[in-house]
Amino acid sequence: MSKRFGSIQALDDVSLHVAHQEFFCVLGPPGAGKTTLLRSIIGLEHPDAGTVEIGGHDVTGSEPGKRSVGIVFQNLALYPDKTVAKNLGFPLRQQSPRPSAAERDARVREIARLLRIEPLLNRRPAHLSGGERQRVAIGRALVRLHDVYLFDEPLSALDALLRVEMRAELKHLQRNLEKTLIYVTHDHVEAMSLADRICVLAGGRVQQVTSPQEIYRRPANKLVAWTIGSPPINLIEMNVVENDGQLSLDHAEIRIGSLPDGTLDPLRALMGSGATLGVRPEAVMLGRDAGDSRLACRVIAVEPLGPETIVDLELHGQVIKALTPPGVAYRPDERLPVAFDLGTAHIFGGDGATVYSADGDQSLVLHVGAPPNE
Repeated sequence: MSKRFGSIQALDDVSLHVAHQEFFCVLGPPGAGKTTLLRSIIGLEHPDAGTVEIGGHDVTGSEPGKRSVGIVFQNLALYPDKTVAKNLGFPLRQQSPRPSAAERDARVREIARLLRIEPLLNRRPAHLSGGERQRVAIGRALVRLHDVYLFDEPLSALDALLRVEMRAELKHLQRNLEKTLIYVTHDHVEAMSLADRICVLAGGRVQQVTSPQEIYRRPANKLVAWTIGSPPINLIEMNVVENDGQLSLDHAEIRIGSLPDGTLDPLRALMGSGATLGVRPEAVMLGRDAGDSRLACRVIAVEPLGPETIVDLELHGQVIKALTPPGVAYRPDERLPVAFDLGTAHIFGGDGATVYSADGDQSLVLHVGAPPNE
């Protein structure tokens, strides 16, 4: 499916299949095309090319009300003068044929029970907390029975604690509904914690579709690797060189050798140019944890976060980040032994595509010091 707005290609040949009763997350930065994708599914936008199928039926030309799709938008849309019960029941009054008053009341109470807002039914939105208003907005989308439910960044307006609470609620809700949910977010934590599968979307293009575990361990490219994780993955530019018939990735202070056979041909094609080594902050070990490593880096900044600490380090003019356990007091400007767990490392080619993901393979070897012949 493709969609253009003037000179902007919002969706570029996007092809997705979402399984029945799947919790499917679309993850990407602002401007990636996420909302355009949802609006095309529900029928508020018409694709320039491609089709939308729901339950095996082509609904591309169908009106939104005939697609059996409910949506929760980013901005909460509640009637301030109506009680929670009337807000929940309003979509049922617009339904054709309209359910009876008894049927509407039963459905409202069923949804209120599912969302744990039964005590709030007689309140108005002004007397609700942010999380309570969010639950009511979700309930308005769920009160009518649909085949698919769409969520457009529904938690973005909530504070951090409420987002954690609502993530658990949404996971519980989806299991009880036994319906298909498509959830759009820019927050990788939401996607990783909620989804059965994640689609990373950027620039209107699908970058990768797979499980949260696979997308973390084996990202398709540098952009996907950068999208998943906080702090983001460290990206270290390396030169691809060959000495005595052996390929290695060389840097001013380190060299990566013992490259797996499967990487040799794609890396040899990058000779004279470069590749990128990706090391996640949680795979950067400091001090005693670095063992007898001869690599030493200067501490630039320390960010204690309670359960973990972020340490910024200087590696030959580049800042890399380490994510360490609490309890060790690092000081700016001190030099620390540093080691990388290369069993979780990635190598990316010049076009950003992944050449190698270690995924537990410990064959890569880190050498410290200037590369040979330098």
